[in-house]
Amino acid sequence: MTNKLYYFLILILCLTSCKTENKIEGNFLKKSQTEKIDTLVNRYHNLNRFNGVILVFHDNSIIYDKSFGLADYENNRPFSNKTTFKIGKLSELITARIIHGMAENNKFQLSDRISKYLPEIDSDLTINDLLNHQTNLPSIESLKEEYPDLKYSTIEYANLSNVSSTRSEDSELDYNILGELIENISNKSFQENVTDLSEKVGLENTYFEKKDSSLAVGYLYHNYRGDGLELQTSPQYNPVTRFSSQGIKSTPYDLKKIIDLNSDNKLDIQGYLQNDGFSYSVINNPETNICIIVLSNFRHPVGGEIANSISAIIENEEYNLPLERKRVEIDKSLLKDYSGLYSLNEQVDLEVIDENDSLFVMMGPNKIHLIPQSSNQFFMEQMDASMRFLRNKEGLVNEVVLLDGFLEGNKIERK
Repeated sequence: MTNKLYYFLILILCLTSCKTENKIEGNFLKKSQTEKIDTLVNRYHNLNRFNGVILVFHDNSIIYDKSFGLADYENNRPFSNKTTFKIGKLSELITARIIHGMAENNKFQLSDRISKYLPEIDSDLTINDLLNHQTNLPSIESLKEEYPDLKYSTIEYANLSNVSSTRSEDSELDYNILGELIENISNKSFQENVTDLSEKVGLENTYFEKKDSSLAVGYLYHNYRGDGLELQTSPQYNPVTRFSSQGIKSTPYDLKKIIDLNSDNKLDIQGYLQNDGFSYSVINNPETNICIIVLSNFRHPVGGEIANSISAIIENEEYNLPLERKRVEIDKSLLKDYSGLYSLNEQVDLEVIDENDSLFVMMGPNKIHLIPQSSNQFFMEQMDASMRFLRNKEGLVNEVVLLDGFLEGNKIERK
């Protein structure tokens, strides 16, 4: 099951104003390109899929730097250049920099086995294996499901992984083990190591643990009370499990300094913290000297879509805007073409019904109204989801795309 289908099913189970701050703009972008980026990001913001900061560099010059929405809606707090975000998987960039710095100072070699320094871990894995996610360790979540009564410990989970791993994935354990290594070698806490790195390379507001009123508030946007889509402050996560793999907070300006330490590396990282209300994306292209950083305090993981579209605008290439969630008038005769059964999987069918000049979809016992937003795409009021109907070469509707708040989604065939 793909991530987008998983996200769509979560939305089914949930049955779920723009303020722009101009800062610095270089001369690299044409006015028309800047306007296109503004339109793009405003569309995502108005759809409540993005809320945060966009920072774009060409070489070392800022060519786009704007914020959208608020860092804290309850207290009407705007974003500033000191606002920090939970940066999820981007934390690995900072943890990796600390590890490489230790190796450069001959604290260890990257080819060394991790058990040489953490003998309590029974493994032949090397430090390089962990850095490059070449371990086949399972995710923390999958181990929690397998051992629900076991309290999380990086060391214990690492040892369980040796007997539990059945598939390859980029496990958070890889970088949490590296965090344990950092603390063991330095005899300092991980936070102290982040502080040391910050002083060395000039990071102004990057940390793992500290009291910080500049941290943006994370939000979820879904139908959590049954009254339609609305914002909800996200629950707090467990910093112990996030640790050195996903637990760092930072600003886009500090992230650019970290990226510059490895400026020859091509980066394309995107993701979200599922329960924490934050999402992120970084694209760094050494060939074009373009770096795009997208940080959001909304969970919806569209940072990659936004960053890729911004890249396309800069390169004068085609890109797609998500459709507005507004009713448009369409030819009612089209509705009959779309009605029928669509197979979600072997056990589940979606029935689309043409009734009283309207379209509905049956999802289990729920009859959901589909509202036209184009001639072949319809959105659902109670969740950020849509259905786009596709025709084959003969002009017959043979597929539907399930869009769970993304530009693209999962295609399911008509029966």
